[in-house]
Amino acid sequence: MRILMASLPIGTGHDIAARALAESLALRGAEVEFSHHLVADVRWQARLYFFGIRFVPSVYGTLFRWGDRVRYLWDRHRREWREAGRLVLEGVYQAYRPDVVVATHPFALTGWSWVKERYPDLRLVGVLTDLSVHQFWYEPLADAYSVWLPEQVEDLGRFGFDRNRVWLSGIPIRASFNESIPLVGTIRRGPLVLLGGGLGMGPYMRILKKLATLPYPVLAVCGHNEALRWRLDEHRWPDRVHIVGYIEHMPSLLKNARLVIGKPGGVTAAEVCQSQVPWVLTHWIAGQEEANRDRLIEHGLAVRGDHELEDVVMRLLSDGSDLRERMVVNQRHWARPHAAQDLAARILTL
Repeated sequence: MRILMASLPIGTGHDIAARALAESLALRGAEVEFSHHLVADVRWQARLYFFGIRFVPSVYGTLFRWGDRVRYLWDRHRREWREAGRLVLEGVYQAYRPDVVVATHPFALTGWSWVKERYPDLRLVGVLTDLSVHQFWYEPLADAYSVWLPEQVEDLGRFGFDRNRVWLSGIPIRASFNESIPLVGTIRRGPLVLLGGGLGMGPYMRILKKLATLPYPVLAVCGHNEALRWRLDEHRWPDRVHIVGYIEHMPSLLKNARLVIGKPGGVTAAEVCQSQVPWVLTHWIAGQEEANRDRLIEHGLAVRGDHELEDVVMRLLSDGSDLRERMVVNQRHWARPHAAQDLAARILTL
């Protein structure tokens, strides 16, 4: 079977999930190719997105929610991206002749729906990397969706999508997160881990200054964001605070961390949940990550720390903390460590 993974470089979670799923598909004998053929069409939206979340987050959040409620905006969005699909993607289809297109970004899903309509034998699957379903994810011609939470099945149902074609597979994460983890409820000896996120946007200096006052080692992970790493490195920290860039051993780090602090990206949520480590949410991107935040808290998978961060951390790390115990138990319940493998098996049945 030939599989085409379609994503777009807006944020990092879409590509991370695509790579994890591609690995599982390849291990099952599928021929897998990647498609970023709509990148040219998404450039101005990407610029607006990054400008909005960085400089006018309240405006971006309002527009995000408005786009989820107004049907006319969905109609317009679908027309525009299907036209992009008509102009760009038929040639891609003819070159690759995939049996299934798996889209980890909503714009890619809609763009490929034009090809799906022209070639009905093509199968089209949407893989969500957040914890809610925005209206722009809805594509009537999709054959199936993969989501994490039961609420997302209902989200798609309210748009009119057949709930029986929504798979509760979870968000695909790297296979290295499947290894064994410490016992439930124990306080680990590792550091407090501050995750900078793929975009490195947020009040990291202020957060790290608060964590530096606590009697625990702190590791600030900046990923590929060298600007964030340099900015944090300019400050003089106590010896127990360490600033690093990208690290290969993230699964091992999370599974041994005392606590994780950061923002609620969808793929990060799946990785932290599988690692079963207490999680404090300190900031979030307006719109989609506000929805992620609310659902994580609703399921007891994280707590807010945007106010009184030091008190929240100390409470979680105190001996016999019921809050920590409940959170780790909930994470074990909702973890989907084999999401990539489960989803690959379902796709191959198409």
